Amino acid sequence: MDERIWTIAEILDQSGPMTADELAAQLKLSGKTVRSLIKTYAKEMQENGFCITAKPGRGFGIEITDAQMYVSGSKPQQGEQTGIPQDAQERIQRLRQYLLEKDGYSKLDDLSEQFFVSRRSISNDLREVERQLAEYGLSIRRKPGYGICVVGRETNRRICIAAQRDESRPVGQQIQELVSRVLEKEKFAMSTMALDNLAVHLEVAVERIRTGHAIESSDGMQADLPERILEVASHIAVQIENMTGVAFPLPEVCYIAMHLNGKQMYRANAMTSDENLVIPQEVNRIVSDMIEQIYEAFRIDFRDNLELRMGLCMHMVPLLARIKSGMRMKNPILQDIKREYPLAYEMATQACSVLQDISPNPIKEDEIGYIAVSFALALERQKAKEWAPKNILIVCASGKGSAQLLAYRYQQKFGKNLGRVQTCDVIGLRSVNFSKIDYVFSTVPIPIYVPVPIRQIQFFPTEKELTQMKKLLMQGKKGTVEEYFSPELFLPHLNCETREQVLEQMCRFVCGKKKLPDDFLQLVKKRESLAATSFGGLVAMPHPWKAVSKDTFVCLAILDKPVQWGEAKVQVVFLVSIADDATAKLQKFYQVVAQLMVDEACICKLIAERRFEVLLGLLRQKEQGLEEQENG
Repeated sequence: MDERIWTIAEILDQSGPMTADELAAQLKLSGKTVRSLIKTYAKEMQENGFCITAKPGRGFGIEITDAQMYVSGSKPQQGEQTGIPQDAQERIQRLRQYLLEKDGYSKLDDLSEQFFVSRRSISNDLREVERQLAEYGLSIRRKPGYGICVVGRETNRRICIAAQRDESRPVGQQIQELVSRVLEKEKFAMSTMALDNLAVHLEVAVERIRTGHAIESSDGMQADLPERILEVASHIAVQIENMTGVAFPLPEVCYIAMHLNGKQMYRANAMTSDENLVIPQEVNRIVSDMIEQIYEAFRIDFRDNLELRMGLCMHMVPLLARIKSGMRMKNPILQDIKREYPLAYEMATQACSVLQDISPNPIKEDEIGYIAVSFALALERQKAKEWAPKNILIVCASGKGSAQLLAYRYQQKFGKNLGRVQTCDVIGLRSVNFSKIDYVFSTVPIPIYVPVPIRQIQFFPTEKELTQMKKLLMQGKKGTVEEYFSPELFLPHLNCETREQVLEQMCRFVCGKKKLPDDFLQLVKKRESLAATSFGGLVAMPHPWKAVSKDTFVCLAILDKPVQWGEAKVQVVFLVSIADDATAKLQKFYQVVAQLMVDEACICKLIAERRFEVLLGLLRQKEQGLEEQENG
């Protein structure tokens, strides 16, 4: 029973009879909604030991018929779904579902009564429903005297219905197992997440066919689908028909094939077929443009990275199939990707701008997240190459044995930070090939010139000296993040009302401090048009569409009050500009700043204190934590 009925019962029990309008004022509902609630749940109230009846001239009163049942009656738990939506968000969700699955027109007055809200509220909700439907190529038709209905292709309607399904609702086990068996028999590779998604769509297809909404035409789908995928789809259709008794005509088989084509693991399936694995020329061009876009924006050069290029090509084949058919793929690790690999996610967002010409709608965050995984892997491999262990030469005056003892101690202490360790005495220095030596550690003064840095050490170094040596060996992994921040680009108070005002004021400010192109603001806005750069937790990180400054810098502004930034509220803004050269190593910068941005306590402290010194302290804290994590 609706929680609001229990609230009405408590009010009447404590205060005595009240009119519908008096109850509505306390509950922040309309009088009509209160009367509808009481009428709708009359039977359920009796079953719970009470009833609410109209008292002539006095309003509504409560009569308890079974005190024990009434006292023991339980209210629904927080978040439990009841017959009536509990808030606007749930109401919009249910309204969209109702309109998608209903045949014919619905009048606003009927919807108002069904959802227990005013006609005006329904009209407001419909604007949001229309916006959501438009993302799936659907719209609402209005016909005077009849009402409203959803119109659009049946395939689009099904994709929208599937996306609407409650994520907590279990997928039909029988359908899932059936599809899994067919795919295994056909040696057709698909991830577990894709299989779950396919099972949901097949459930929706069965329901729609049963209610007379079979797809009547393949609309040219068959011509674009590989023969093998159509064959696998046919086998799935036959098995589902045997299990459910629902026939799948050719257009429905093509619909299944369309999903298989967009959910397959392209490389694995190509390897198990008799056909050669050939990347389409169009896919090659798209991936080349994406990698070039990354270089333009971040000055990180993946243009010769064949492994990344091939990985993106393999992912792009089913992705393009999904874009063409309007399919969606939920990414359950999206938030983890954005938090752990912020640079890779920003790269993927930038790269996806290449797809705008072939996609009628912006690429969804879920798809961007999948592409970000490829860039994250490429960055990690690149980092591993840059952070190669250091080769050292140990020089010891007391002989080869003592030098080898030192070498053993250092290998035990510094492990993965050390590559090759050589030993010699002073006399043997002249015959050493220093081309593969990074540092010399010596217990004695070196009387001759050597072309690499020398570190004077004791035979039994203290813990402090060992720590200093470790830092030396880790050079190349460091490069303090602080160098990108400066007091002159720190704005502790910025009074703005909108995102646009924030960007305009900050860009004008940095253009007065740095030598930047005249279109710097336009470049920042162009990147913002791809997707809002809000990071969650009151933080945003806008940046230009491409690298345009001579050096990498961050302008940080703390707003006097939060502003709307896309779908999030933002009060701390990191305006980042990447240097227009190919030497910037920014992965660590993004990792440290991202860890700061997702730390709610740190952001709250920065907002409360608004001092540059506090910012530096927080950055040092995050950078040190990252180094400790990397070094075990």
